[in-house]
Amino acid sequence: MAEPVFSGARAKLIVDGEEIGFATGVSASEQISHQRVDTLGNIDSRELVPVSRVVSLQADFVRITNTSLSDLGIMPRGNTADVINFPEITLEVYDQISDTPVWRVEGARCESRSWQVQSGSIVTVNASFQARRLYDERG
Repeated sequence: MAEPVFSGARAKLIVDGEEIGFATGVSASEQISHQRVDTLGNIDSRELVPVSRVVSLQADFVRITNTSLSDLGIMPRGNTADVINFPEITLEVYDQISDTPVWRVEGARCESRSWQVQSGSIVTVNASFQARRLYDERG
């Protein structure tokens, strides 16, 4: 029998070990940047050297009345020291049927939030994050 397909209906978003509300969408990307080692007298690069990893994540949280991203411990609020000292968070996308993590984003910091109110739809707060590492279920 074929393995079940992972779908949005099976997924839940966990932030620092807690399900903090509803998310209507989550997307993430990981990019490893390479630097070319080029030398005089050779048209081809000698080597491609990995120099950095960039992980980003976007999540659309359903807006629950009287609960902001700051209240949920996701987005810093306050003065310069409060923002600088705000802790990194871990976000995980779980398969809620098997209760196992599919992706884990570590060392995340929320960098932006936006929202939009439209007739005939629920209000979501769209948050974007920068992070240090992205793992899938294989580690």
